[in-house]
Amino acid sequence: MTTSSSKREHNLELAAALLDWNRRHLRQGAPLDVALIGERFAPQFVVEANGRRYEADRPAYLAFLEGFRRDIAQIDYRVHHRVADDNGVVLAMGAEVTRLDGRLDRFEAMLLLRFDAQGLLTLWHEVYLPAPAAAAA
Repeated sequence: MTTSSSKREHNLELAAALLDWNRRHLRQGAPLDVALIGERFAPQFVVEANGRRYEADRPAYLAFLEGFRRDIAQIDYRVHHRVADDNGVVLAMGAEVTRLDGRLDRFEAMLLLRFDAQGLLTLWHEVYLPAPAAAAA
């Protein structure tokens, strides 16, 4: 990357690819192993979600994700706004999680992503809330 503009665009592409990765792999029964996590996540990274902070590595994250996705049929995102700088991306988005039993959970989230020089995630910092019923319609 030679310019700030191209670095910002690259970070936006990395964020979009990460959300696509989530759509493919964060479903019950979808392929997922340490090597697949290594496609998008650095060997060591941080997850901050609603005030909780976790230092993670790929094997520990695999164990977490196996529990997380055990009843997920589908996960999808609607990005409302995106902002990038040379260091990462902020996304304002909605997320929909369809459970195996047919329930649909909707969330609104602000997500800050940081990537290393290889384009692998080093920080997933998210604040999310259940979407208001009026917004879900």
